[in-house]
Amino acid sequence: MERLRLLHLTFIGPSVDPATVEFGPKLTLVRGPSDTGKSHIADSLDFMLGGSKLEELPEHDGYDQVLLGVQLPDGAPVTLARSPHGGGFSLFQGDHRAYPLPVDRKPLSAKHNAKSTENLSRYLLGKLGLDGKVIRKDGTGKTVSFSVRALAPLFLVNETKIQAKTSPISTGQVTDETKEISAFRLLLQGEDDSAITPGESEKDQRRSKAAKSEVIDTLISELRQQLHSDETFQQINEQLQRLQGTIARSTASIEQAAEARQQWGQTLSNNERLATAARRSLAELETLDERFALLHKQYTSDLDRLDAVAEAGTLLGYFSPGRCVFCGADPEHQHLNEDCADDTTALAESVREEQRKTTALRSDLVEAIAGLREERDEKVRRLQAFTDQAAQARTEIARLDNLLNPQETELSDLLAKASQLERDADAINRIQRLERLRTEIQEAPKPDKMERTAGLQRTTVANLSRMIAARLRAWGYQEAETTSYNFDKQDIISGNQLRSAHGKGVRAILHAAFTISLAQYCFDNDLPHPGFVILDSPLVVYRPPDPNDEPDNSGDILDTTSLSARFFADIQTNFSGQIIILENQNPPNHLESGTRDISFTKNADHGRYGLFPHNRTSTVTSEDTSGDTAL
Repeated sequence: MERLRLLHLTFIGPSVDPATVEFGPKLTLVRGPSDTGKSHIADSLDFMLGGSKLEELPEHDGYDQVLLGVQLPDGAPVTLARSPHGGGFSLFQGDHRAYPLPVDRKPLSAKHNAKSTENLSRYLLGKLGLDGKVIRKDGTGKTVSFSVRALAPLFLVNETKIQAKTSPISTGQVTDETKEISAFRLLLQGEDDSAITPGESEKDQRRSKAAKSEVIDTLISELRQQLHSDETFQQINEQLQRLQGTIARSTASIEQAAEARQQWGQTLSNNERLATAARRSLAELETLDERFALLHKQYTSDLDRLDAVAEAGTLLGYFSPGRCVFCGADPEHQHLNEDCADDTTALAESVREEQRKTTALRSDLVEAIAGLREERDEKVRRLQAFTDQAAQARTEIARLDNLLNPQETELSDLLAKASQLERDADAINRIQRLERLRTEIQEAPKPDKMERTAGLQRTTVANLSRMIAARLRAWGYQEAETTSYNFDKQDIISGNQLRSAHGKGVRAILHAAFTISLAQYCFDNDLPHPGFVILDSPLVVYRPPDPNDEPDNSGDILDTTSLSARFFADIQTNFSGQIIILENQNPPNHLESGTRDISFTKNADHGRYGLFPHNRTSTVTSEDTSGDTAL
């Protein structure tokens, strides 16, 4: 499993010497009297792992960058840089501990953002295989993106937290309990809460109920304003049924009259069409009669001319036998079998023949005219019949219209009234449904809540609990056999009482045992963990720098004289990761080789004074700084 290793913490500035603390691969012990900068190391590490603020000290003057060297799981070193005043980070490849810093850097935001990878939290979580994980934040199952800040309390414990009465996994904020247990579960079991479907919280439900009720009240008010009747739903329905009966009868009467009107309309249309056709035919007959009359007149004129020709020929002797009036030949010399252009007999015969033909044609024409006029008279009679029937149809249509108009007006009024009643009935029905819905909303049961420990396995907690007891036993802690991590309380119980009931020294030892055991449990079970643990003052809450001072007999301090040796022996041999201890007292025994032992003396003439060089100490007195002392 991927682990990180801290290489060093360094403060640098353009005109000051670097102030560096280098961490060993296993145990690093930073020891010395109070006010030498040990706790500031823990605070600075927390700050360089995404903490929002670093307490400003006079010793910071001249330092404008805090550097944290980190070895990645692949062995490559990187350096995180940040201003001691806060803000974002700069990521440099390689191990850097002084100016000048490389030009090539990658900016990282200090704030976790699940939607962007350009932040410190996701960068580190990605190296640990924890990027993209989510944890529950409340009893409804709502989740938030897992961040380094949610993980930090489980591996970095400052002096205040290690003594606190709150659970080792808790910050003491009630609203964060579920999230803190979920983060603990992720580390202990390697499982996040991405499979959970979120529900609704009581607060959200109350807010939702209020919002829904307000909307329903508004809708009901609007519907009541639309009502045109004060009657009940049943009364409106009864009135509507009676009205629908009247409408049905009126509709039947109108349909009957409308059907008759339609039939008369068809009759009118048919007769007007036939009348139009008859008029067109009469016009044609009139035109033809006029032409026949002209032709008859022409025939009569032709016969009159033929009669005149015949009469003139007879008077002149053209048509009598004897000497030819044209050539003067006697009858015996006339050639009757030959054509003669001036043959008088042939001329007379021609005239008579033409008269017969013309007379016959005129007789035929007279018959045709008679038939035509008979047909015209029939057409006139039919046209009159069509016109009379059309007039009758118009009369009936007018009568039916006079009958239908008031009925249709009355029906329209009835339909409008029925429509209004239907709208009123619908509005009342909707009001009743909305009122029932409002009641259902108000009486809706509270949403089911998930237990804070949902998904956390008792057997896993029991295994961790046994590991905590075993480690305390190795330290020589007298109540080790009665110490366990309580699943229901989510806190350590020792000597049949909660950790919070013990003094500060016991609380610190129990918290240290929990944090170290949790890390080792992750190492042993190949579960994600940063790979290092930072503990501030796990053995005693205070040790005066002057050994001649009287000891604190307040009862809150655990006598760790015998426990200290076993504690350091155990974490050097039975802890697989990197551990950084910030402690007031010196270890009773010599530490093993490979352990980095850093001693702050608070003595400018002997050893290392503190985190920052002694010549950087402010000349302002402790009274002027309201308790802030030089480190």
